[in-house]
Amino acid sequence: MFLTELYHYYQRMLDDPDSGIAPPGFSEEQIGYVLVITPEGVLKNVISLLDDKGKSRRVQVPAAVKRSSGIAPNFLWDNSGYVLGVDSKGKPERSQETFKAFRQRHEEILQKHNNADLQAVVAFLRQWTPEQFSTLPNAEAILDKNLIFQLEGESQYLHNKEGIRKLWQTLQSSSNAPLGTCLVTGEQAPIARLHPSIKGVVGAQSSGAALVSFNLESFLSYGKEQSYNAPVSEAAAEAYTSALNYLLRRENKHSLLLANLTLVFWAERASPAESAFAFMLNGFPSDDGKDTPSPDLFSNPAREDAEGKETVRHVRGYLNDLRQGLSSSLHRDKLDPSVRFFILGLAPNASRLSVQLWLTSSFGVLAERAARHYRDLAIVRQFPDKQPDFLPLWQLLQETAVQGKRENIPAPLVTSLMQSIFFTGANYPEGLYTAILGRIRADKTVNYTRASIIKAYLCRNCTRGEISMSLDLERKDPPYLLGRLFSLLEKVQKDALGSVNAGIRDRYIGAASATPRRVFPLLLRLAQHHIKKSDYGETLSRRIQDVVNDLSEFPTRLDLEQQGDFFLGYYQQNVVNYAKKEDKE
Repeated sequence: MFLTELYHYYQRMLDDPDSGIAPPGFSEEQIGYVLVITPEGVLKNVISLLDDKGKSRRVQVPAAVKRSSGIAPNFLWDNSGYVLGVDSKGKPERSQETFKAFRQRHEEILQKHNNADLQAVVAFLRQWTPEQFSTLPNAEAILDKNLIFQLEGESQYLHNKEGIRKLWQTLQSSSNAPLGTCLVTGEQAPIARLHPSIKGVVGAQSSGAALVSFNLESFLSYGKEQSYNAPVSEAAAEAYTSALNYLLRRENKHSLLLANLTLVFWAERASPAESAFAFMLNGFPSDDGKDTPSPDLFSNPAREDAEGKETVRHVRGYLNDLRQGLSSSLHRDKLDPSVRFFILGLAPNASRLSVQLWLTSSFGVLAERAARHYRDLAIVRQFPDKQPDFLPLWQLLQETAVQGKRENIPAPLVTSLMQSIFFTGANYPEGLYTAILGRIRADKTVNYTRASIIKAYLCRNCTRGEISMSLDLERKDPPYLLGRLFSLLEKVQKDALGSVNAGIRDRYIGAASATPRRVFPLLLRLAQHHIKKSDYGETLSRRIQDVVNDLSEFPTRLDLEQQGDFFLGYYQQNVVNYAKKEDKE
């Protein structure tokens, strides 16, 4: 179960002092400003933590409370409405109530646990009034930002001081939750009534969404309300949500957005396999620019140091060896194929998160299936210096989207394609192939990525066996020949007329690929005029005649599979038509 694996990942990150993951009882929140106060509670300064772009900084603070529509203050931090009684929501009465609740909570804690640092905060809250807010420097910038406290003359934030941390641990341990058997750990422990929110899933509420929650009678059983229906201990709930929030953070490079699906991935132990899978999804970084990660998904998963570049080299080498059917103990040993790998796909669903995908496999099996996928995709590149050798998943999916926009990727295609590539090795989804043919008809373009997808689909789904990566002069099946012929006719027109507003590709490629008998006689007649004006007319005329000689007739109609062959022939002939002289040789 993925909650258990997230719990184990959290324990692993806690053992790594450099991970930066929040310890139990704490969470990382976006903090905008620090209120510097004296031991007597006098506000002396307001320090900005905003970066150059005006974004708040992540700071570990006492764990955030679960909020819905009610008022629930955090401990020693919160937004300006709670801490200062002023926000931008236009409801001053509610702001006063949140400020009062924040002050009251800290007064109640101080009554039970006398602490000098907490006493300074309470003193500040007792003498502060919302009317003073307008006197603060940069008051408008402070509005709605999260705030923390610091004592004048000290470098530590107040919540990080040893006495306060011990106090917070005491407050955390005094749980009144009922005992039960935790589904994650199997231990008897206090059961969480509400689970912390998950933040970072695109499309979900910005304040966070629940992964486990119950709020309607139809969801309840045996009289158990809320999350008591799925007994998870408070410690386990905090652990799995902390792990998931950590993985979802963009800078940690363990997440990726495809359509409306947010993918999260990790390994059971520290391994270069985590970076390897990120490269498969997002693309390989390289010094020569051949393989470029998506600019808007997440940042480059490779480190810039020597070790990071070495990881890239081993991952590329390992996948390339597998793609060619070779074995390389050097790359294999460095990547540890036995490590277990996990992928979780989340989508927004009202105030909750919907689990769309949960896949687990060893990295070795995953890499072998990915290598088969890359072998199916392999086709000659029209621009080798600019096009990636290993096409990343996001680029394949983006070609199916209207206007090439990520938000237009058909959502069901993401999960079905991932399963066929990485976890089942089964046929590609038919929707991938039909979407590509639809995009070709719409924008009259057959590029490297689209041709690769067509080749992969025909290889795997249509039991073709091997299909040549480059132009195959021995292939005599009519659809492939017709695609080659259309490419040569287009070349003749370009040589004769140069760039025109609507060439034969713009006007006829859709009809030529579906109903060739209606189109090709007309195109051949037009070509006779173009050949006379072309500097290479005789050469192209011979090539056209060679293709026509292999055609006994023009078919009335081509089915979808045959249309794929047409576009493959068109693309591969195009690569030859416009290749550099040295490439042709």
